[in-house]
Amino acid sequence: MPRWIGELGNEPTPDAGLYALACSVDDYCGIIQPWGTPIIVFGDDPSDMYWSPDKDGGLFVRWVGAGSLEQLIAFARAISEMDDWAERIEWDAQSTDYTLMDTCTFVGDTAPRVAITLPSGRYIIKSKYAESDSVMTIVQRLEYAR
Repeated sequence: MPRWIGELGNEPTPDAGLYALACSVDDYCGIIQPWGTPIIVFGDDPSDMYWSPDKDGGLFVRWVGAGSLEQLIAFARAISEMDDWAERIEWDAQSTDYTLMDTCTFVGDTAPRVAITLPSGRYIIKSKYAESDSVMTIVQRLEYAR
């Protein structure tokens, strides 16, 4: 994370450097590898994101529109049970400690960061957009592949 922040600089542009690499992800989710290190980038919509862990991984839920966080999470959990994912990527977790953060972070940034602990191993990330009359979201299910 410190290397990312240092190389990103104070004026990142989507046309060059690390931020451009992150912006090159056209799908809901993709992997970039600066310095040979795999980094998951959640593309498409720069909405607030929430992490809801469970025993086999968890859900990343983006708040595109909802009346409350509780409503958003309940809808995302119900949607994640349906097996109609739009995208799927696989990823090898080589470390156990990860941080969910905004790609465009900087030194002294006070935006929330979420610490995520995962067992090392192979993971599948499934993604889709879903909406109802009162909720719009992008849901990503992170599953331990075993």
